[in-house]
Amino acid sequence: MAADAQTDLFTFGLANKKPLKEQVTPYKLALLVLINEYSVMKKEENLSPDMFVLGERDLLVVKFTETEKRNFMITILQLLQSQDLTLRELSLRIQDMNIRPVLFEIFKDRLRDLYIVGIRMIQDFIQASSRLLSREELLESCITNFSVLGVFVRRMLLTFEKLTFSQIIKLHAKFVDYYIEGQKEQVPEESNIFTGSLTDTALSLSDVRFNKSGLARSFDASHHTDWKSSQNPSGFFSQKQAEYFIAQQGMLLQHNENEALSPQLLQERIMDILKARPDIAEAHFLSYLNSLRVKEYCTAVHNLYHYFDRNVNLMETNSTNKGREEDACRRYAALNLALLHYRFGHKKESKAALHEAIRLAQGTNDHVCLQHALSWLYRLEEYGSVKTANLMERAVAKSSELNLPNLTSLGVQSLAKHNAFAGAKPSSVFEYIMKSDILNCQHSQSGFMCMSYAQKSALWKIYGKRECHAMTSQLVLNLDTSESCVYHNGESVCIALCNIARLHADNGQYTLAFDMINNAKLQFPPHTQHAYLWMSCEQEILFDRTLLNRKWSITEQAIVNLKALNELEAELRHAILSKEKGDVTSALSQLNTLLEKLSKADTEVSPDFKCRVLITLAELYSQSGNPTVAINYILECITRSRQHHLQQMEAIASAHLAYAQLQMQLPEQALKLLDQHMLTILSHGSVYDKARVLYCSARCQVALGAKSTKADKKTALLAAVNILDRVVDMFRTVEAFMRVKDALYYQARLYNELNYTAERNKCAYQFKQLDQEYPTLSKACVNIL
Repeated sequence: MAADAQTDLFTFGLANKKPLKEQVTPYKLALLVLINEYSVMKKEENLSPDMFVLGERDLLVVKFTETEKRNFMITILQLLQSQDLTLRELSLRIQDMNIRPVLFEIFKDRLRDLYIVGIRMIQDFIQASSRLLSREELLESCITNFSVLGVFVRRMLLTFEKLTFSQIIKLHAKFVDYYIEGQKEQVPEESNIFTGSLTDTALSLSDVRFNKSGLARSFDASHHTDWKSSQNPSGFFSQKQAEYFIAQQGMLLQHNENEALSPQLLQERIMDILKARPDIAEAHFLSYLNSLRVKEYCTAVHNLYHYFDRNVNLMETNSTNKGREEDACRRYAALNLALLHYRFGHKKESKAALHEAIRLAQGTNDHVCLQHALSWLYRLEEYGSVKTANLMERAVAKSSELNLPNLTSLGVQSLAKHNAFAGAKPSSVFEYIMKSDILNCQHSQSGFMCMSYAQKSALWKIYGKRECHAMTSQLVLNLDTSESCVYHNGESVCIALCNIARLHADNGQYTLAFDMINNAKLQFPPHTQHAYLWMSCEQEILFDRTLLNRKWSITEQAIVNLKALNELEAELRHAILSKEKGDVTSALSQLNTLLEKLSKADTEVSPDFKCRVLITLAELYSQSGNPTVAINYILECITRSRQHHLQQMEAIASAHLAYAQLQMQLPEQALKLLDQHMLTILSHGSVYDKARVLYCSARCQVALGAKSTKADKKTALLAAVNILDRVVDMFRTVEAFMRVKDALYYQARLYNELNYTAERNKCAYQFKQLDQEYPTLSKACVNIL
């Protein structure tokens, strides 16, 4: 029962059995050999100018450079702090430190001697190592009593002296297994690079399964690692090793998840820590963070409960502050539970836990806890309401008063987003974000800097400033965000990569777009918590491309994949696909249903999303020959765009309005409206939008010229023909071949009217070639802007 209790992640360890503070393991014995050989070489370097004798081998004296000394010390420090490594991993680390190969060869020879000779060699080596700290050796050795290496050597010597003879025999047996395992040939690991399309592997995340003791070992092969070769070989973690490992992995999960261990391997290491150190409650919190990565609710709840339960249970009973610490644990446990429920979309449960945390914090006047609770309370309130804005303003003011820069920066950014969605002026929104930038720079908050720039990029995109959107996304990728030699690689970085990919796709550069997506796949593998961003972006780009080149099967699969990531976006794109196929009834039903969802107060979407739905409805009515009905939706879209300062969306809606006027035989008014917004669309629109607007402008000029004199008519026709050349090239760039057909057909008619027979035949030939590959199956896809 005792053994089972210690192996279970969710049970307490034995209260009367204290874990060992230190233990001699094969890995630490190998480190002691490495330190000893380096010290001997340093000593002999000072004694003999020509050569020194080590055992029966005569070797040339090695003079270490300052760079080699620094690399050795840094690597040794990292090896002392890390968990036990296999001999193969240790050898690779030694080779990577860029030091003289002779040291590595001597190290291997000494390990072989320990393996061959046996227990007597180990005892002799320990006795020889004790002389490193003797008084006569201190002047010539690189180790001092109170240095990091000195403390490590002393602890190993003291621990070895306490071992019985039977324990020394067991140590030797472990070292033999350790050495033999290290000499085996390494089995090539499966590739950890995920570069395939989500069209084929979109549901690979569903292969992740769990058991009652944590994360299961059945992960997808694309990110599966050889956990046995990386496992702690001795099964022992010292107190310092465990604390360093937990702190390191916790920092990586927040700063750069890709540098942290995979969820499965990290859970294995946590289990090893708890077997050796059941009194470390922080291991349960690390397991909680690990469970959140893969959205495992049950395991996350269990680990959160047991972290706070054990944290209270392990407190000293004679402490006068025990009651106060227990109250703190309870309120922060309730706060973390609220965040957990919010993470999984349980808003009712989250609000109940949050109110409990607020009640406990008010009872003890814990203002810091209250501020954290307040910063989450406004996220649970009704979206876009005045009450939410007041809560945000109070949170920012109080956080600044209490000198909480993290909460202040987050509060300012949240308030800026709220104001932007509420229709505030862009100048005031960016002024708020500027305050957050200043605060982030003052406190060197690199993660919040990236978040701020990512939010700026999103706002520039909503406001229709394409170049500013691209520039700000690139700034996110070029910020110096390194902390402890680890660069920030969070959600904002993935968003920036996706933004640049979309910009390339809008220009018809699909190869570059998918190269950016592949880059995001490398930085954010499928098992990471932000991988859904590039998955969603990949499906959206794939949808747009295949919708234009009429590959319906791939388009439908992209919608299915996207629905698992972004349901509202998938519904809108499904309606667009139905519209393009000519299924007017189905598209109209889907769009009306989507408008009803958006009318609900608890639906949080960006202001431009509803405008896109309205534009799609207007396109649908224009295709079906009802421009008067389409105008109602277009005007509603223009009104909403002006309220939220969506300049690009307003220009696109105005172009649709101009096309509706053209259908109603009002070319003059349509051309004037296009001229007002042409500069905005050509400056900030995608290649597809530019081509459509130019095409509409050419048709308006022809329609207007038909009512003029013969000379003016010919001038209008020639101008339209020149515009259509550019339109055809643009449509070809984005692979919109059906639109190329339409433009070529219209251009052939214009050439025929101008009596340009050769040019007309050329356009007709190109049309025939495209029509054989992309036949027109519905009249609805012809009558469209």
